Amino acid sequence: MSESPKQYWMSVVERDSPGERSREAENGDPDFAPTRRSFLKAAGFSIGALAAASCRAPEIESIPYVRQPEGIVPGRPLSYATTCAACEARCGLLVTNRDGRPVKIEGNPDHPLSGGSTCAVGQASILGLYDSQRLQHPTNAGQPAAWPDVDREIMAALERTMQEGRAVRILTSTVTSPTMAAVIADFVSGFPGARHVTYDPIAASALLDAHQQTHGVRLLPQYRFDRADVIVSFDADFLGTWISPVQFTRGYASKRRIAPASVPGAAPSKSYHVQIESRLSLTGSNADRRLRVAPGEVGHLATHLAARLAERAGAVFSTDGLSPSPWEPVLADVAERLWQARGRGLVISGSQDQRVQALCHMMNETIGAYGTTVDSSRPSYQRAGSDVELAALRAELSRNQVGALFIVGANPVYDLPDGAALVTELQRVPLVVSTAERVDETAAVAHFVCPDHHYLESWGDAEPVSGVVSLSQPVIEPLYQTRPAIESLAAWAGKPQSAAELVRAHWAAAVHPRAADDVAPFDPFWDR
Repeated sequence: MSESPKQYWMSVVERDSPGERSREAENGDPDFAPTRRSFLKAAGFSIGALAAASCRAPEIESIPYVRQPEGIVPGRPLSYATTCAACEARCGLLVTNRDGRPVKIEGNPDHPLSGGSTCAVGQASILGLYDSQRLQHPTNAGQPAAWPDVDREIMAALERTMQEGRAVRILTSTVTSPTMAAVIADFVSGFPGARHVTYDPIAASALLDAHQQTHGVRLLPQYRFDRADVIVSFDADFLGTWISPVQFTRGYASKRRIAPASVPGAAPSKSYHVQIESRLSLTGSNADRRLRVAPGEVGHLATHLAARLAERAGAVFSTDGLSPSPWEPVLADVAERLWQARGRGLVISGSQDQRVQALCHMMNETIGAYGTTVDSSRPSYQRAGSDVELAALRAELSRNQVGALFIVGANPVYDLPDGAALVTELQRVPLVVSTAERVDETAAVAHFVCPDHHYLESWGDAEPVSGVVSLSQPVIEPLYQTRPAIESLAAWAGKPQSAAELVRAHWAAAVHPRAADDVAPFDPFWDR
C-alpha cells in the first residue's frame, strides 16, 4: 500500500459505514482494509478468549491421608487456642486452620485480659507466616549454612570469648515468656559476667524508673480502666498503642456504657475522660474533653494538676517558679472531679520524662488509686526495658569490651535513633548472632543469623500480667529450616532440648506449683 500509516487509518475511519463495508466485502476488493468497528470487535473476542482461558483453575493433585489424623475432615476448619506474639500484650487467640494451614486469627473469649478481642497488628501477624522474605535456613556471613555447623562455630567463638576475658551479652525486647526468661537466665549463668539487657522500641522506662523512685520497686502497675470513673491521660494513647491497648480498650469500654443510676432520681453515669496530648490520637478522639498542647507543655500541666490535688489533700507541694497556665479553669475542674472520685480515679502518662511519671504516681497516691485502679500487687510485665541498661551496653560496645552479642527478637539498628553509629559498634564485636526471621537492618551486620520460628509454628508461653499465664502451641508444621530461639539458646548453653520439652519442663517446675486451686497432678493439669 502506498498510503502512509496515518493516511491508512484515516481512510479506515472514512470507510466506517455499513454500506461501504458490505459493498467492498461483496466485490472481493483485494485492498479491503478492516474498519475500526471490525478491528475492535476482533480484538474484543481475542481478549475475551484469553481471559476465559486464564480463569481456568490450576490442576492440583489431591493425595488422601494414608492414616487420617483424628478429628481431621478435609475442607472442614479447625480452631486452635494459642497466644499472640505480635506484641508484648500477649492476647489470647483462636486460629482457624483449614487443611493444615492457618487462615484466620480471632480473639479467644476465654482469655482473662483480651476477652476475645484482637488488634489490627495481631490480625495481620498471620501474614508473616507466609512472607516470602522469611529466612529458610541459618546463615553464616550471609551464606546458607546447616544448623550443626552453625552451632559448632558459635560455641567455639564463645569459648574464645571466655579465654579472652571479654563480655557476653544478650539483647532482647521485653520478654513476657516465663520459659524464655528461664532459658536466658540459664544461658547467662554459664558465662561469668554475662548479662541480659532489655530495651523496648516504644519504651516505658521512665514510668518504671519513676515507680522505683516513688515506691521503691521498679515495676509497671496494672491499670484497671474498668474501675475508673475519672481518667486523666497525659499523652498516653492507651486505646491505640500504649502498653496493652486491647486489654485497656476492653476495660475502658465497660465504663463508657451509660449505667443506670444507683440512687433513685439521680442521673445515669459513665466514666469521664480527659485527654491532654500534642497530637490527635485514637484515645483523644474518644475523650470527653481534649486539651491540645505542645509536647513541652505536658509536664507543666501535670505540675499544675498535682499542685491542685495536693492543696485539696492538705499536702505540701512547692510551686516556686511555676508559671501560670492558660488552662487554669479546666485544670481546676479536672482536679475537682478527681478529688470527688477518690479511689475511682486514674492518672497516666505516656511521657518518657521521669519527672512527669513521678507526678502521676504522686497524684494516684493522693486520690487513693493504688489498690483500685492502679494494681501494683499484680504488676504488668508488658514493658520491662531499661534505657539505663541500654546506655551501659552501648558504652561497653564503644570500649570494645563485648566479645559476643546475641540479639533475640529485636532490631536495634532500626529501632534506635543512632542506628548508623550502632552498626559501627557491632562491626567491632567478634561474634554477633541474630535470631531474626528475615534479614532486617540488624541481621544484615550479624555474623550468624539463626532464624526463629514464626510464633504460629512454635511452642511457647506468656505471662503478660502477674498470675495470667498462657501457652502458645504450633498450629502448622514449620515451613522452613528455622528453629525456636529457646532451642538455639539451650543448644549454645550445651543443654539441647526441643521447645516443647523446655516449655513443659518449666511449667512442671514453676507454673504448676503456683496454681494453688489446682491439686491435680501435673500431667492432667498440662493436658487440660
